[in-house]
Order: sequence, then structure tokens, then C-alpha cells
Amino acid sequence: MRGVPKLNMRYVVGVDIGGTFTDCVVVDEAGEVSLGKSLSTPDDFAVGAVDAVRDAARNIGLNDEAELIRSARFFFHACTIGDNTLITRTGAKTALVTTKGFGDAVLMMRGLVTQGLTPTEAAHISALCKPEPFVSRPFIEEVAERVDYKGSILFPLDTREAEEIVERLIEKKIESVGVCLLWSVANDCHEAALADMFRKKCPSVFVTLSSEVAPFIGEYERTATTVFNSYIGPKISAYLQNLRTALREKGLGGEPLIMQAYGGVLGIEATCKNAVGTIESGPAAGVVGSQFLGGLIAKKNILATDMGGTTFKVSVIRDGVIEREYKPVIQRHSILSSKIWVESIGAGGGSIAWIDPETGLLKVGPQGAGAKPGPVCYGLGGADPTVSDADLVLGYLNENYFLGGRMRLDKAAAHQAIREKIAGPRGVDEVEAASGIYRIANSHMSDLIRKATVEKGHDPRNFVLFAFGGAGPVHASRYAAELCIGEVIIPVTASVHGATQFCDARRESGDGSSSGGIRRWRCSHHKKPGYAVSVSGPRANGAFPYRDIRDHGKRRRGSGQSFR
Repeated sequence: MRGVPKLNMRYVVGVDIGGTFTDCVVVDEAGEVSLGKSLSTPDDFAVGAVDAVRDAARNIGLNDEAELIRSARFFFHACTIGDNTLITRTGAKTALVTTKGFGDAVLMMRGLVTQGLTPTEAAHISALCKPEPFVSRPFIEEVAERVDYKGSILFPLDTREAEEIVERLIEKKIESVGVCLLWSVANDCHEAALADMFRKKCPSVFVTLSSEVAPFIGEYERTATTVFNSYIGPKISAYLQNLRTALREKGLGGEPLIMQAYGGVLGIEATCKNAVGTIESGPAAGVVGSQFLGGLIAKKNILATDMGGTTFKVSVIRDGVIEREYKPVIQRHSILSSKIWVESIGAGGGSIAWIDPETGLLKVGPQGAGAKPGPVCYGLGGADPTVSDADLVLGYLNENYFLGGRMRLDKAAAHQAIREKIAGPRGVDEVEAASGIYRIANSHMSDLIRKATVEKGHDPRNFVLFAFGGAGPVHASRYAAELCIGEVIIPVTASVHGATQFCDARRESGDGSSSGGIRRWRCSHHKKPGYAVSVSGPRANGAFPYRDIRDHGKRRRGSGQSFR
């Protein structure tokens, strides 16, 4: 539905890139929210970001995305480039320079080989292998130097040896280098000298200093953080620089602000230098948005659940305070980077259903179809049945009103894929097979919520469950019922909830005035302004009454994924 643009209106724009969809939320000076959504474009995520802004501009009634970008007071952005780079191991060719005698610290991992593993996996410790390092031993160099804990130089940096190391690594055609010297947290002069050598000899090499990205005690963790930043930094830097150029060409006057995993934002230059802070920053946006919405509707204990196209994520808010972790474990490595606590599994709308060839059992995920080729019902070339295909077969998705009515789903293709890949081998019909996929996905999600609550000493029945993400509201009533959670809140902006965080508070302008904050969501199909749809019921027997929210997908200005 196209809105009526207001003359000389200024906007706050938030864009959140997910594995399958890219979301855009726009707030005007009156506090009115408009939404945009588009398919993510893995080949160049900036294209999907601009597409989402274009959709939001259309919903506002503007001529194109350039008109919206020119009118943007703030432009906020969350991306998954860092996460995807680590998962797919497609980062830069990385080297590491350490103090002589400490080259193996990052490989030894202080013996913490069970970090990031489930109890079942950790039980077989004798059979475990360390994770593949992000920097291999031939690319780790050691230099003679020594600083003590007071910052006093005990042994000056051997500049001749340092220059030889720089030359050697450049000959190996490295793209990035991390420098992590002992006690550089007390005196970083030797790290700075090495950085200058690399920048003079080869300016194209991305340089990370431990004294800048992880100025904390803990040799292994500090080194691992430096390596992570070096590994993902070049990709994130290239993407953000390209995005800034594209936005400036379309008239953006200010600096885009990039979401960080701890819940705040930084400019592009600071983000490029501290790229490790973007890891799991996308999920953090949804959690902060849930905290904000909880404050509006007086809910302090919240289980924030986000089911998108690729993953299912859960985070906990207790007494209005977001749970955080200060030494998170990522890819089985412990790093020193504060972040919001988020647990995730591969259980999204695009998670692939398959039959285990050894046991003959039906399984769902963790493999996903992503944005390309996507679920079979998208008609983009996907061949394997997914959770979204099962939702469509069961009637939870409206094939005629998906992505705000701009995308028609192929129900017949979903039936066929489930029949050939799941129902046939199992000897059941498509509906029964789809029901199995649906129930298994819900079980995975309820197990993750149980891990986030019961295993930490919290009773899930004392929490309200927030369901968001494009697929979250489709499944929330069932995984909430399994945990006897008495109330589910579905934000009006559920399908773009992560991007909503960027507009969650009144922003201070240069003259001290505040503007751009959400005062309320005005939804074109509501008689009264609202924030969310509440689904509630008794907890005693796990029963979960289901209110009719079939029209929810149409109850906002703009597009989104509806369900039925």
C-alpha cells in the first residue's frame, strides 16, 4: 500500500541483511513506521540492501530509493558478512606476527578443545580434534622483542628481523596480517612499528593490532581475536566502503552507522578497524528491538526468538536487562569482544528436510537453501524440500500474499518436492510428511529455548516469548506450547524486527534536539495504533489457544511475509 509522502520530511532508515531476506524499516519525524523487504543477494549484499530501501520508499510514496536516501537523517545498517565469512571460511589470506616463543599460542588454544561443543560432543574428548585454524603455522612469524607488564621495554624490537619478516610475508602474497605482541596492552610501540612497516611496504595489506581490537590480558584469547579480525576485516571493509560509495551516489549526506554485536553502532572507519565487533551483530539488533518493545508494553522477562530463512536464534532479557557475554566462543575459539548473548541453530524457513540414509529417519537442517536457490516454493531453482515448503503445504503460508504480495509461492512444486524426497521414501502422504517436518523443526527450536532457560536455572514459564523474523510467527505457538509459555508477543514489525532496533530511541541531533524515534507504529489496517499481536493462554496443560491473526501480514504499511 503506497503512502502519501510529506514535504521536507526527514527519516531514520535501518537496514538489516539476513541470510535469505534483507529488511528495511523507516521512521519519519512524526514517529510513523514504514517497511521494506527484499531477497538478499549473496553475490553482492549491497544490491539487496538498496532493493529493500527501494521497497520502503515505494511504500512511503516516494519516487525511488534515492529520494528516501537523500532525506535520511540517519542510516543504520546490520550485516552478516563477518558471520558468513567465518562459517564458509572464505576470508582473507591471513598471517600473524607474535613475540618470539609465542607463535603457537593461538594453535594450542590453552587446551580448551571442548569449547563450543555440545555435552555429547565433548564427552568423546579423546576423539576430538582442534578446529582448523584461521591462520596456518607457515604464516605465523615470531619476532625478537619484549615488553614487561609495566610497559617497560626489556628487549627493543629487532627492526632488521622485523623487516625480513615483512618481506617474507609479502612474498607469500598475504592479504591481511595480525600483530599480537606480549604485553602490548601496556605499551604498543612495537606493534605500531610493525604496522608502519607493513603499510609502507605493501599498503594494500589489511593490518590488525591486538592493542587496538583486544587490549586485554589473556594471550590466547587476545591472539584469537586479532586473527579473527584480520581474517574477516578485508571483506567487511570492502563491502562497507562499496556501500558507502553507493549511498553517497544516491545522495546520503551523513555517515552510515553499522550495528555492533554489543548492541551499539559505529561509523564505517571504526567498524573496518574493529571488524570482529560485527560478528553476530544482526541477531543483536533484534534483541535490542525486543528490549525496546518490552519497555513499551511493560514486559520485563522476555525470550527473544528470531526465526529467519537460515537460522533460529534465541536470547534472554531478564528484568529488562539483556544478557551479555564478555568472552564469547565463536567457531570453538574464545575471543575478547563483548556481545549480546545469542544462541542459534540451523533451523530457519530455508532449512532442508532430508532422510538419513543410514537410519531412514526424517531430519531437518542444519543445511539450508539460503536466498539462492531458496525453498522449492520460491521458484528460484531450489530442489530440496524445506521448512517453508512444509509450512506452505500445511496452509500456514498464503501462496498469493508472500513478501507483501510481490512474490507468489508455488504450492504444487512444494507438494512435489516433499512427495518425492520425503513422503515417498517414508511411505506417507505429503501432508503427513510436511507435518513431520514442521514438528521436528519446532522441537529443535524448543530444545534451544530450553538450553537458554532451564539449563541456566530459569523457568521459561516466567517469561513472555517474542516471536519475530519472517518465519517466527508461523511456528511460535507450537514451540511455546511445548515449554508451557503462557504468552507470545508477535510484533507488528515481526518480519523486519531486527531493522526496527535502529529506530528504537529518540536520536540526538547536533543542536541537542531529538527526533526520529518511534512514538508508535501506525498500521493502515488498524483502527488504533498498536505495537504487537498477543497470543495468550493457560499454562497448566501446555494448551495454547490460537487467536485468528491471519490478516496480520496486511496490518502494516509496507510489505512483509504473511501467514495463514
